[in-house]
Amino acid sequence: MYELFWGDLHSHCSISYGHGTVEQALMRARQQLDFCSVTGHAFWPDMPTDRDTYAEIIDYHNDGFATLAGNWDELLRQQADATKEDDFVAFPSYEWHSLEFGDHNVYSPGPELPLLDAPDVAALKQTIAGHGGIAIPHHIGYRSGYRGINWDAFQEEQSPFVEIFSLHGCSLSENAPYPMLHDMGPRDWGSTAEAGWERGLRFGIVGGTDHHAAYPGSHGDGRMGVFADDISRKGLWDAFLARRVYAATGDRIDARMFLNDAWIGESVYAPNERRFVIRVRGADSIARVELLRNGHVVQRFYPQPVTPNPESHTYRLRLTWGWGRNTVPVIWNCRLQLDTGSIREVETCFSGQAVVAPKGASSVSVLDEIDLPHEVTHRDERSIEWRSVTQGNLSMRHDQTQAISLEVDAPLNAKLKFEANGVMIEHSLEELFRRGRSHFLRGWLTEAIRVGPLVPIEECTVEAEWLDLADRDVDTYRLQVAQHNGQWAWLSPIWAEA
Repeated sequence: MYELFWGDLHSHCSISYGHGTVEQALMRARQQLDFCSVTGHAFWPDMPTDRDTYAEIIDYHNDGFATLAGNWDELLRQQADATKEDDFVAFPSYEWHSLEFGDHNVYSPGPELPLLDAPDVAALKQTIAGHGGIAIPHHIGYRSGYRGINWDAFQEEQSPFVEIFSLHGCSLSENAPYPMLHDMGPRDWGSTAEAGWERGLRFGIVGGTDHHAAYPGSHGDGRMGVFADDISRKGLWDAFLARRVYAATGDRIDARMFLNDAWIGESVYAPNERRFVIRVRGADSIARVELLRNGHVVQRFYPQPVTPNPESHTYRLRLTWGWGRNTVPVIWNCRLQLDTGSIREVETCFSGQAVVAPKGASSVSVLDEIDLPHEVTHRDERSIEWRSVTQGNLSMRHDQTQAISLEVDAPLNAKLKFEANGVMIEHSLEELFRRGRSHFLRGWLTEAIRVGPLVPIEECTVEAEWLDLADRDVDTYRLQVAQHNGQWAWLSPIWAEA
């Protein structure tokens, strides 16, 4: 049985263009991830040459490419030094841009990776073949020819999966949440993952932040789940090649789908009855779990509301803080204490500044200068302490709040005492049951915290079985999970052959 690990293979910093250092990126990644890659921008063989129109873009990228080239050996060394087998792995990578073929990130299974350009995707395959590398397309949903994916040139053996979610938006399907809002343009259906599967191509899907401020795994910006033997270069790489990967927005949604015992990413011969086993454990209440066949929902599953045992029950509890003026940094020192029961699990939901296209010093935040803007400093059976630095949300569509999600085992009459910067807050768990409560620290328009809701673990869980019959010679099945708090997970497909 494979274990589930979490990572982000696509994040940036000032090693090419961006904010923050490699050291900061790796330090922050280790807080929340099992593996990562700090990616450098390296090449753009078909970059526009019209300086009258694109001079700023040309100079911006060329300066970044030159910066990476001068620091490439140092980037490799730092990621190799950060790798500790059975604990944390940092894979080397660089980004290869292309208008015609779409952007790709090049990865190597080992600590070494030559920094080599190629004129097209076919040549890129030959370039990376010598070191067993892979090239992963990202922000694929932009129109082909405008840095979206070119399915005509796609090669399954070179790209076992594609990145469908990041700060750029979601490239999964026509009706996927999170539209593309960058100035690179809107989502085009012909470049979505669903369009690629309709062509008969077989590939998995992942999330990655494409974050440019040294924060791999920035919560809400994209992550990937991997089912692997262990946290090692070989264990993870074998899982990558087998497509046992999936995309998530941020919450660690443990989502599993088996078809006649086959894992996601597999092709299975199933000409007759197809037995599905679905197991989902969310980090908050689940709105729905959907099974899709050939791009269409064929079955929906829901958790069952429960009446918790008032004496002792397991719940998920989320605390979210931030808000206030986005020009005023706030330093948080927080402590949470339960008077009875226990805190069984702590999941940090920390994020960096929402930077996908840094524009020099004017876009640098005070948070970029702090090695660990958010950190859990103490934890025991009934208490947790942390510190954090926040600024208000950039807009009503750019969430910059931070959060911690807890699994607690306690009676409903248990008291939760919370202290933030000297402000004392107290609730019984019963007061928070399915209801979040907000508190301002210094009055209206100042920083605030939301405590709750408290959700029974059963409402974060779906376990189901389902039977299906063949619809086509090859049917593509996949699973997607939506939580009520807006967090998603999208699994790589299983292909069933009749």
